[in-house]
Amino acid sequence: MYLETQKKKFKISGSVAFNVIVAVMTVILLVYFIFSDGGVIDLLRSREGIVTWLLVLGLVVFDLNIIVDACVTLIYLRSQYPRVRFIDALKISCVGVFFSAITPSSTGGQPMQLYLMSKMKIGVGFGSACMTQKFIVYQFVTMAFSIFAIVARFGLFSQAFQGFWASAFIVLGFLVQLGLTAVLLIVCFSERLTGKLLWLITKILRKLKVKDSDRKISKLNQEFRMFLDSNRMLMQKKKRVVTIYALVFVQVLLILSVPYFIYLAFDIPKMAHAMGQPVGSWFDFICIQSFVLFTSNLIPLPGASGGAEAAFALYYGSFFTIKTKPAIVAWRFITYYGSLILTAPFSYFTKGHKQKAKQLENEVNEVIEQNADLEYTDA
Repeated sequence: MYLETQKKKFKISGSVAFNVIVAVMTVILLVYFIFSDGGVIDLLRSREGIVTWLLVLGLVVFDLNIIVDACVTLIYLRSQYPRVRFIDALKISCVGVFFSAITPSSTGGQPMQLYLMSKMKIGVGFGSACMTQKFIVYQFVTMAFSIFAIVARFGLFSQAFQGFWASAFIVLGFLVQLGLTAVLLIVCFSERLTGKLLWLITKILRKLKVKDSDRKISKLNQEFRMFLDSNRMLMQKKKRVVTIYALVFVQVLLILSVPYFIYLAFDIPKMAHAMGQPVGSWFDFICIQSFVLFTSNLIPLPGASGGAEAAFALYYGSFFTIKTKPAIVAWRFITYYGSLILTAPFSYFTKGHKQKAKQLENEVNEVIEQNADLEYTDA
């Protein structure tokens, strides 16, 4: 009996093991970029300094995207709950950033946001619809940036197509984002095509003899119905649509601008000019970073660890040359580790989520299964 108890006590769950592996891999990457030849230590030892205030400015620019995200969240929530305060929307956004950063493929952000909204007495079905809509708008805008980047600056990416695996990485990343955007467009604007898509999914589930396929099909239909209803609600107010898309455009622009501030902080334009090499512009960096984002998102690890660094080196290597490793460390700190530190205190507002998570999940399912006939009222 004692031995059995001891075995149970020291049993390690799969999620814990996964988190440990990711943490170890992240530490190894950091150590490599800091201490290897041409890394951060070598840069600090050299005579070429770093313009610190430009790095700080890059950090501020990135963190401003969280403020913009909170503004978008506020607009959505006030369409049904006019008394929601900006500080509430900021809490929701920060919780989303933190839990998205520490979970694979950013899957933990939205559930924790829904949990926090439920504590604020915001309906689960409505909150889910708002977060889904926000994701869709963000996806549309980032995809638009990517397509524009290909058309405007294809020459910048051609050098990245070196070898089969590098080319496959780029092409697969673009196709995945393009496919996801296409599906979202169909669901948003074509109820007829959405019905055909559901019919195809139904046939596949039944063909594979998936357990409880009828119940799952019914639930899927209700989820699509809820989504279509919420999309119609959003489109009713054209001014609100334009405002949201404009804000998300600014948000994405802030995120994409960070590498350019690092480029300036390392004084690389001056070096490139002295050596007779082309100097990258802010517009060039915006286009390149749009590619870095969608290719690194292929990696289903917290923070896209490994994939983000590889994508940055692949696209920016020719610009940062001997300073690529320090640039990667600076970029990851600003866009990942720094945001984790900034938003971690907001995880306090989800205290007790483990005890309430199952109850919230049942609540969401109940809303969906009852067809979620939400009555939206505009502020």
